Amino acid sequence: MRLNLTLTSTGRSGGKLPPSAPFPASFQTLACRVRPLAYLKWCRERLGEQFVVYPIDMPPLVFLANPQEIRAVLTASPSVLHPGAGAAVAAPLFGEHSFMLLEEDAHMSVRSAITPAFHRKVVQGHVETVAEIVRAEVRSWPLDEAFPSHPLLRALTLRVILRTIFGEEDAELHVLRRQLLDMLSVTASLVLQEPRVRYLPGWRGTWKQFISRREEVDKSILALIARRSRTAGGRHDMLELLLAVRRADGSPMSARELRDNLVSTIIAGHETTASALAWSFQLLAHGQRVQERLASEIDGGEDEEYLTATIQEVLRHSPVFLFAAPRAVAKPIEIGDWVYHPPVHLLGCTYLVHHDPALYPNPEAFCPERFIGAAPQPRIWLPWGGGRKVCVGRHLAMLEMQMVLRETLSERSLQPAGAAVEHAHWRSVMVAPQKGSRVILRKRAREVRSRRAPMLESATV
Repeated sequence: MRLNLTLTSTGRSGGKLPPSAPFPASFQTLACRVRPLAYLKWCRERLGEQFVVYPIDMPPLVFLANPQEIRAVLTASPSVLHPGAGAAVAAPLFGEHSFMLLEEDAHMSVRSAITPAFHRKVVQGHVETVAEIVRAEVRSWPLDEAFPSHPLLRALTLRVILRTIFGEEDAELHVLRRQLLDMLSVTASLVLQEPRVRYLPGWRGTWKQFISRREEVDKSILALIARRSRTAGGRHDMLELLLAVRRADGSPMSARELRDNLVSTIIAGHETTASALAWSFQLLAHGQRVQERLASEIDGGEDEEYLTATIQEVLRHSPVFLFAAPRAVAKPIEIGDWVYHPPVHLLGCTYLVHHDPALYPNPEAFCPERFIGAAPQPRIWLPWGGGRKVCVGRHLAMLEMQMVLRETLSERSLQPAGAAVEHAHWRSVMVAPQKGSRVILRKRAREVRSRRAPMLESATV
């Protein structure tokens, strides 16, 4: 059936919004939840580069697929577009003091304190630690049977980010790791995104269990903070950096503020990388040609150009964030042919840019060759977001992805456990393979000619 869609406005006149699909808010909400990729592409094809989604209990969401307009959003003054408001859906996880939710100077104060822990040179110093964790985790994975890889990748990346934040692994950190994995299982549920369902039969138990697990995590983190506060000095991990942060009046952050910022960094630093790796496994398992060329490069100890291109293509083809952090319009702003007013939220749609055939020929194909000899262009390659919300942990994420793929494919092959690449499924504000990225690992013969030391610089974009 062909739908007859009409535009709501010609733009600057009257402050109206771009067109929206002629469906009720309930259908639009359901479509975005159940089949987000298909619905976004459907809207783009029929409505153009700017369209509106009207979710239940949320302000209008304006999706932008024009790179110039997206850049205007990402670089706009934070006094005009508030990026913190877009993360409010994750507030029950992050906590009200999280820098992810703060605006303007308050956001930048904490972000500036965290950034040095993820600087490229600092991350390069973690190579041996990350390699040790990756080897131990990958070698424990099952062979010759189908298994969901995403939970194991989450456990791996959580170990890495906890070492980055707290330094040495000990019994307390092992307990915290288990508690965090239990707590973060809630991200696969709708109770975070849809507050109404938290008190309905069948969902009430999920929400109560999350609250209980969050209390356990808080107790462990606050104990770690208290212990480190008594012995602060001489370390260079992120907790030490946050303990040294001072407000304008010279006072330190409270224990609760420290907790919220630590949990925010833990979640952002492990869930995103794990989801990206889960998509890597899906695409490689269903892309044997790419996998064979990548394995050949690994066996030959070559310069990792194809490994780097493969990761870049994964992040293009299947970005874990379908859009950059939503910006809440605080003051009227003109972008393109439209003037946007509060309470509208603007979303630069990474997924639609990455799948625009005018920018990436044959965008549905998984083809790392498109990045051989041609580095991604920041204007149209946006897996890390941009502006004040650009991913602070992108260098660590690239290092982890390099090491996990190299270690996995050095002696094993990835085989598909299903007929096709899994659909995208929401986990809080990002998407991951719906069935947990089920794959089969098999032993393979390997011809080793040399082995290069991991070099983050070759993968940094």
